[in-house]
Amino acid sequence: MASKIEVLRRDAETMQSALVSDRRHLHQHPELSFEERETSQFVIRRLQDLDIPYREGVGGYGVLAHIAGVGPGPTVALRADMDALPIQEANKVPYASKVPGVMHACGHDVHTASLLGAAALLRSRAGDFRGNVRLLFQPAEERLPGGASLMIRDGA
Repeated sequence: MASKIEVLRRDAETMQSALVSDRRHLHQHPELSFEERETSQFVIRRLQDLDIPYREGVGGYGVLAHIAGVGPGPTVALRADMDALPIQEANKVPYASKVPGVMHACGHDVHTASLLGAAALLRSRAGDFRGNVRLLFQPAEERLPGGASLMIRDGA
């Protein structure tokens, strides 16, 4: 019988192509700090697909989602930043930025796609843990004052 870790690894591997697709979509459609409207909507659609409750408009375009375990316990927060930088992409890849002068040069596209993957894995295992997981999709990490302080102000 496979261990829980082996099952988790296998489930994560089955998600790989979907996560790569999400990351490439995000990479092609970068948005600057405080302008992450479409990125936020993309995250919301994925959370809806996973039946994960969320609150939008947190600290601007931030999204706060919640996965409840089977009973009381600790609350753990996982965070991903969503904004891009005002840099012209020079990479010659099929999924290069389609937005002139804007690209994901710091990996925020990967962070967002990875947190969506973690959300899927955690949602499917909500019966296996106690406590809560809060998922914070943060806007405007690259600017000060940034999205983190605004999300906190809005109750994240």
